[in-house]
Amino acid sequence: MKTIYKKSRILWVFVLGLFVMSSCTKNFDALNTNPSKVTQAQSLGDFQYIAGFLPDMEKNIASPTDYIYQTQQNLNADIFSGYMASPDFGFGPNNANYFMRYDWNNQAFDTGNQSIMNDWSKVEQLARPQDSHFVAIALILKVEGMHRVTDIYGPIPYSKYGSNAFFIPYDAQQDIYTRFFTELDTAVNTLTAYIKANPGSQPFKPYDYFYGGDYKQWLKFANTLRLRLAMHIVYADPATAQKQAEKAVADPNGLLSTASDDALLNQVNGLTYQNSLWNITNGYQDISMGAPMQSILEGYHDPREGVYFLKSTDAANTYEAIRSGLTITTPIYIKFSLLNVSATTPMQIFNASESYFLRAEGALRGWNMGAGTAQSFYEAGVMASFADKGVSMPAGYLADATSVAQPYVDPADGSNNIPAGNPYLNNITIKWDAGASFEQNLQRIITQKWLAIYPDGEEAWTDFRRTGYPKQFIVKVNNSGGTISTTGYVRRLPYSTSENQNNPKGVATGVAALGGPDNGGTKVWWDKNPLEPK
Repeated sequence: MKTIYKKSRILWVFVLGLFVMSSCTKNFDALNTNPSKVTQAQSLGDFQYIAGFLPDMEKNIASPTDYIYQTQQNLNADIFSGYMASPDFGFGPNNANYFMRYDWNNQAFDTGNQSIMNDWSKVEQLARPQDSHFVAIALILKVEGMHRVTDIYGPIPYSKYGSNAFFIPYDAQQDIYTRFFTELDTAVNTLTAYIKANPGSQPFKPYDYFYGGDYKQWLKFANTLRLRLAMHIVYADPATAQKQAEKAVADPNGLLSTASDDALLNQVNGLTYQNSLWNITNGYQDISMGAPMQSILEGYHDPREGVYFLKSTDAANTYEAIRSGLTITTPIYIKFSLLNVSATTPMQIFNASESYFLRAEGALRGWNMGAGTAQSFYEAGVMASFADKGVSMPAGYLADATSVAQPYVDPADGSNNIPAGNPYLNNITIKWDAGASFEQNLQRIITQKWLAIYPDGEEAWTDFRRTGYPKQFIVKVNNSGGTISTTGYVRRLPYSTSENQNNPKGVATGVAALGGPDNGGTKVWWDKNPLEPK
């Protein structure tokens, strides 16, 4: 293991030592208050007593601290989505080959509870009636941060967070999603009323890392988030999915639609950091280009490949990707394509092009997605992505009715190849085909969405689990001991060791609500696509 993990363990031991010495109450670890956060007595500036908690929520959706982000997202969703793969030959059995590493898989749960939920709880406790707009932002950030957590694990502590009960019960995921939509209702109504009553006012500006305190942008964010969440549950609760999606689109405040609407963790208001992916790929050489990305990008002759990845440093000096699910015993893969990201690249939270693909899918399902068709939204999403990435879309790209994903070739080991005709190659063209089946056009939409929202592995993994697209290569080595199907892929992460130790009765309620064993092969509630493996 690299220094990155040693740092994490040392920091955790130090924090845990302080916590044990200062607490006489029962430890619910990830559910307890973080004593390092701002208190009202310490916060003497304008609005800092309440707004000071919101930047911490923004930062912890996708942490700019490399060793946190690495286990929060990179060594799970970024790999499971097909975006990336690890070249590290020292990891041994790990998530990539379906051996669920508990020391890797705790972080998303713990960060969500220690930071997102704890900060939201403080805002709720400190808010005065005139602070409702700050509470609205906290609700939006809570939903954005915690939907990622429940999508990773399934049932989680939510409605009973912060209670003084002997144990903290878990909410069923369906109930959590119901609360998400209600909380977004509250947030949108509150901000809409605040803007009307206080035109031009931006009290959140000194604290906001995303939008400089512009509440109109936050309303677009909330609406697009509602649309995203609606699509998550389309196979589990289609009626609610349609209702919420149409509500998001109908809201006059609009959706994220251009690059200026992207939610990025900007280095403003005193925030400085090095992009986590830059440190992980360049500093530690722990993550590289995933084989499905090379297969699809090069099959489509897509120039976004050079924006997303670097050429290899071996003699070939070309793009070389790694198939996930291998037992790597040689350092040769370290020379393969790293991510093309700099230390100053902002961390991406929400890419605006996603809204077009969500509307395309909704229109494909026959929903009212406003003025446009599935085809027009799909094509607008592709164009928005190229513009967002600063790449000129090749002439005829959207008219290409022949190109599909190309076979994958491993220059280091031909036994890892995915040849032509393999059923796991993503066999869909780019050009919209009005005469194609529903599934073919859905595959087309999700494939371009997958390319557009990179490097958001969390959302890409969710899309793959709920739709099966774009097609992913199966792992060559499966170390799950039979708990995860090779052709069924990873469906979730097991609950954290800290929760099992400190809140075992709570975990038991979560497993009961999950409806299956606490392993990587059990599906979460919304994962009900009838065409996907049971």
